[in-house]
Amino acid sequence: MKCTKPLVSSILLALLFPTIGFGGAIGEIPCRVATRGVGSSVQVVAASVATVHNVFPIRFAGVDMNPTSNEDSSINGSKEPICKCIDPFPRVGITLSLWEPILVIEPTSIPYCTPTAGMSLPIDIGMGAGSFGQNSSKITRLTNTYQGHVIKYPIFKMLGLFLDFVCLQSDGGLDYLYISELDPLWQNDIWAAIIGPEAFLVANPIAEMACMVDSVSSAIGHPLDPLWWCLGSWNGTFPMTQANKGTTAMQAQAAITSRMLMKLHRQLQLFGGIGNQGLCGLYPMPIMQKTQYGIFPVYPFVWPNRIPIGRTGTIWETLQENPANQHVGAWVIYRKRDCCAF
Repeated sequence: MKCTKPLVSSILLALLFPTIGFGGAIGEIPCRVATRGVGSSVQVVAASVATVHNVFPIRFAGVDMNPTSNEDSSINGSKEPICKCIDPFPRVGITLSLWEPILVIEPTSIPYCTPTAGMSLPIDIGMGAGSFGQNSSKITRLTNTYQGHVIKYPIFKMLGLFLDFVCLQSDGGLDYLYISELDPLWQNDIWAAIIGPEAFLVANPIAEMACMVDSVSSAIGHPLDPLWWCLGSWNGTFPMTQANKGTTAMQAQAAITSRMLMKLHRQLQLFGGIGNQGLCGLYPMPIMQKTQYGIFPVYPFVWPNRIPIGRTGTIWETLQENPANQHVGAWVIYRKRDCCAF
């Protein structure tokens, strides 16, 4: 996974566009309660390791190597046994297809609260407070409002798995790549149009009706990549901001997580790696392919299997939709990866 210098750029944006609000200090006590101190960080790490089985199914040299109940992407990688690449150096290899864990994304209604670290981040520049205390209130008309943190989370490297393959993510360690509280574009629908101007094209009844098809498709199988403005039962991709209306808190967290992925692709902080095009390396993908990703929560509750983007919460959030689970979450992101291994 390639990335820019997200924290530096976010801080510069914050200095250029100051926002009136509260910083991390006001959320310190609520964060401590929501994350149970270090309890959340222990659960995130334990659940991430315990659910590493989501790497399956694996296809090696065009052959499925193991039976699994995990869902695969609707886009299959190359079935050719042998591949050849020039970059980063000429080589001949064997095709490999698997699901690679790359990120943890944290939707949080308590600004600067990070369950992966079990603490409130020591940042207090006055941004991101619009989400504080806004969830499911009469004032917001059931609008769930979240900030989001993106954490590079190299589980394979932590466990010493698949490190011999040049095409998989193995560089660096755990690191915060993006903090939405520092990004003014995440706080405002109009500002978000700077990087997502197509939001105006899909803000019409016809485009919204098409999302019903995506909702049905994701419920029984996979989302539809051509309907890139839809998030199935989780409403729409646009605007790429903090609010999600008309869904439960857990589905709102899933929607925020998916929007964050789209935003990172648009900002060229995430790249594509699926299909024949991804065999020799990652490539720019400004419009995210939804079928490339599987997501699932590891805090405050653990769902053991990857969830396709847009799948209705009636399948996976049963008995989990309660006030204790509404404020902070951590979701592991698996990306389908096809590569030329050697």
